[in-house]
Amino acid sequence: MSRFRVMSYNLNSSRSCTTVQYAQLCAQIVRSEKPDLVLLQRIGPPTGEASLKHLSERIGLSAYGSDAEGSCAFLSRYPLHNLQTIPLGYGDHCVRADFDQASERIHLLNLTLSWHPLQRCRQVEKLLSEEVLGSNSFSCATIIAGDFGLPLWGCGKVVLNPQLVRAQQPTWRANYPAVFPLWGRGRIYFQGPICAVDGRILRTKEAKSLSNQLPMVVCVETREMRKTLKVKDSVSLRSKQPKPVCG
Repeated sequence: MSRFRVMSYNLNSSRSCTTVQYAQLCAQIVRSEKPDLVLLQRIGPPTGEASLKHLSERIGLSAYGSDAEGSCAFLSRYPLHNLQTIPLGYGDHCVRADFDQASERIHLLNLTLSWHPLQRCRQVEKLLSEEVLGSNSFSCATIIAGDFGLPLWGCGKVVLNPQLVRAQQPTWRANYPAVFPLWGRGRIYFQGPICAVDGRILRTKEAKSLSNQLPMVVCVETREMRKTLKVKDSVSLRSKQPKPVCG
C-alpha cells in the first residue's frame, strides 16, 4: 500500500500566453501543493514560457509526453515508463504512462474530450473499449484524469461503467471558476485497487486568472489486494506404534 499526491490541471492552451509572469504563477501554484504527479491537459505552445519544458524547469519535476500545443503531458517525481499516445478521434488524445511505487505498478491515463455531444460519446466508447481501459493489461491500479464534465449531455457511459469509480474527494467537485459553478468539469476516476483519501480544488485568485478550470489535488492510496495465508502453529501428534504380539 502506498500514498501520494496527484494534481490534475487543465491549462487551457487558448488562454496560455507567452509571458514570463504566466509561467511563474502557474509554477508557483503547482509547487505550493507539492504534488508527486501532475497530469496536465491542453498545455501551451512549445515556444512559449508556459511550455512543458519551461514548466518542468520551474516546478522541479521531470516532464513526460508531447510538448505540442493543446496536448496532454505529465510532470512526475517518479520515473515514468511505457508512454503511449492513443488517439480518441476528432483531434483529442489519451496519453498513457506507468510508474512503480512500493513494489506496485500504477497506470496513468491523461486525456481531453470534445465538447460536441456526439463526438464525446464516440470518444468515451473508444476509452472504454478493449483497446484502452477494457484491455487485460489494466489489471493494476489506474488513475484517469481529464475534462469529463459536459453540461446537459453528461459524460456518457463513464457514469454507467461499474469498473470506474469517481473520486469522492473533494466533496465539492465543480472546478469552473465562476461565482456559481453549475457543473464539475475536471474530474478524476479510479479503476482497480486505489481510492482518494483527501482532496481539494485550488480556488485562489491566481488560479482563476490563469485558466477557466481550476486545478484539482487529491491524495490517493492504493489498496492491498494480495491475500495472505495464516499458518497455524503445528501440533505434534503421538505416533501410534503397533502393540507387540507375544507368542
